[in-house]
Amino acid sequence: MPGRGLLAVACLVFIALCCISVVRKLERERRLLSKLRGRGALDAGSALPLRELSEDERDCAESLAIAGVLTIRQNGCYLRSTEMPVFRRKRVRLALSGGFAALVLALVVAVLILHR
Repeated sequence: MPGRGLLAVACLVFIALCCISVVRKLERERRLLSKLRGRGALDAGSALPLRELSEDERDCAESLAIAGVLTIRQNGCYLRSTEMPVFRRKRVRLALSGGFAALVLALVVAVLILHR
């Protein structure tokens, strides 16, 4: 079957792109959370103004607000420190399980290539 190698390469590229996408999202979240902690934005009184955030950081802030880690009020955002430990555990679990799933898929594709 001549298209089998091309399909295997396409699968490996897809796996790599998915991994890069997830790592990019996790890194954006890490940078924003670090910025907020560094500025001491831990309550409404010390909220970081949204105008100081880039478009990418605002998008990430909205995502974190939906996850319940961040609160956006009156053109400012701050961390919800009570939610951080749960969020960290979920994020580590997601990264580890995603990495393991990508490894298994890559091994399956490699076995299919070598089995030929």
